[in-house]
Amino acid sequence: MDITLTGSHGFVGTHLRKHLEAHGHSIDCWDVKFQKNIADFKIKPYTKLVIHLAALAGIRESFEQADDFWKTNVVYTKNIFDLCVQNDTRIIYASSSACLRWFGNPYSISKYVNEFTAPANSVGLRFSTVWGEGARGDMLVPQIQNKTIKYATTHKRDLIHVSDVVSAIQTIIDHPQESGVFEVGVGKTVNVDELVAYNGLDVPVTDGFDYESKENLLPSHRLRSLGWEPKRFIMDEKLCN
Repeated sequence: MDITLTGSHGFVGTHLRKHLEAHGHSIDCWDVKFQKNIADFKIKPYTKLVIHLAALAGIRESFEQADDFWKTNVVYTKNIFDLCVQNDTRIIYASSSACLRWFGNPYSISKYVNEFTAPANSVGLRFSTVWGEGARGDMLVPQIQNKTIKYATTHKRDLIHVSDVVSAIQTIIDHPQESGVFEVGVGKTVNVDELVAYNGLDVPVTDGFDYESKENLLPSHRLRSLGWEPKRFIMDEKLCN
């Protein structure tokens, strides 16, 4: 299948691109690494599917760059949606568990707007907290692995491995009749402070910030009904020695 993938060389995009290429798909990569900005997005005539992962991410960063987050995550994404409608091309796009508390910050709002402006036949995937090889160094799990974490919160996080996210996307690809929003989470949470302690680290514990969600549990019932199941749970693994 001819697939256009935005954010093809980002964290999730890299894992997904390698998976799709290994399964014989032809990928048209859109990524800032190649100076292919989604502001200039185009669909090739033979493209059967667009998978839109490119976005600005980060709740704290969104307060400092609110205009950039709106432009990239909403304006440019709406343009991609419109092009998919004009070309009768199916689209799968990345949403976020941040939508559970969408009013709390510019990032959450941008993802929530995506879900309301997406084409009727699209699929939005609400990812919970994704971890795995290639994640940004300032994210929770890499900070634990690198032992650079400065504090832990009492927040509950549904932590899903990137390989399970890839298999979730493959499941949606395999079910072209599906549309709407799907949750993509393990379906159980772990307290951040307990995860940190489990990995042998002793850091101060705080309640976190008001703009942060206290819990992002995603049961993923719709996705499970299609036969998908996560394979990895973070408390079954040691993140650092």
